[in-house]
Amino acid sequence: MELEKFKELHARFFGKELPEEITASKEYEAYVDAIHDNEECYNWATAEKLKSNGFYPDGYCCMMMADKVYESLDQDGETKYNDPEVIINRWDEGLYGIPVHNGSATMVVINYCPWCGSKLSK
Repeated sequence: MELEKFKELHARFFGKELPEEITASKEYEAYVDAIHDNEECYNWATAEKLKSNGFYPDGYCCMMMADKVYESLDQDGETKYNDPEVIINRWDEGLYGIPVHNGSATMVVINYCPWCGSKLSK
């Protein structure tokens, strides 16, 4: 799907309560497929989501990393601990890590992005 067509559909579908006849349509299915299968569409939609929530993905190696770091933050922008949904954290010191969900603040420090393979800098 072309990005411009995706943006059109995104404006119609994203963040809205949609009736079943819309979510069962071929057009909606193509929109959802584009988010999952088209990197350009995924990156654009993710950047829009993050920016609309006051989180700017500039400086992250890829949109997936930015999105997962965003998901690791609470409403106040603080790192969530002991949340089994969190799969990556970024600390103030610039370290990235994968939390070990064992009831403590244990993490495995990583030096490369699990999604794009880029070396992570502080």
